[in-house]
Amino acid sequence: MFQSKANFKVTDSLPLILQIAHFLQHKGIKGGYHLEEVARTRGWLDVLVRFRLRRDVSIDIPAYADSYDLSNIPGYEHELIGLIHSHISKSEKPVLLLDCGADIGLLSALLVSACDCIDKVFAFEPNPRSFQRLERNLQLLPVDTEAKNVAVANFSGRGELRYPEHDSDDHAAFIVPVEQGDIPVVKIDELDLASGCRVLCKIDVEGGELAVIEGAQKTLSSSSEFTVVFEAHREQVKRTGIDPLKVVSLLNEFKKCKAVVAEEPDKVIDFDYPFFEQFPNRIYNICVFSE
Repeated sequence: MFQSKANFKVTDSLPLILQIAHFLQHKGIKGGYHLEEVARTRGWLDVLVRFRLRRDVSIDIPAYADSYDLSNIPGYEHELIGLIHSHISKSEKPVLLLDCGADIGLLSALLVSACDCIDKVFAFEPNPRSFQRLERNLQLLPVDTEAKNVAVANFSGRGELRYPEHDSDDHAAFIVPVEQGDIPVVKIDELDLASGCRVLCKIDVEGGELAVIEGAQKTLSSSSEFTVVFEAHREQVKRTGIDPLKVVSLLNEFKKCKAVVAEEPDKVIDFDYPFFEQFPNRIYNICVFSE
């Protein structure tokens, strides 16, 4: 969870106590995780660490954040980033990045850093705490950006964030339609994006992936080509009953597509069987490339 304080000191290195904690953890020495938790609860990690990536990209991440491995931010989701880069960098034509469920903007920053062809970022994040940091991080990117404090789905209106039984963390929250809800909800197609552009759509909305695609049919169908990346989460599939392959099948109705699992790119997906009967782990990233 991210605090809303805006006046944290910005530093280029992790606090020393956190470096020591990480050293103990990586060496398997007892006490490393306890030391990190003590430092977090006492406020010793209340600083922003500025990570500098290629292409003059920077991102600020609170040192107290426990959602990322701060010892290796450039390597975060490296398999996914590499797969996307190898595909969209085949052409120099500009790419529009739609980051649905952007959190604080880490994946946007890594994608912009890796892919020179990305020249515009629209980022959507419904959680107000994460959104404050997202706005500031997008300002550090060397491309045009726009941040929206909204959820993305297949309807326009209001909703609220709810949490699954297995996880109360902000990163597990999902949107449900509620007429008097405190979260605005939009469809991608309402943005009236210029047709004919190349689109990279990253979706991390905790079970609402199919709804996002349903609300982006016009945008994706009218693009010159699209890449859609979404998270397949075993627990979310149990909650929603929606198999990740339903998302791929819908995208195939827009344009002929090829789907690749970033963590196992050489394994062929069989659409005759449920996804998690073929892939046994808990979480995967699926990349869908229009042909």
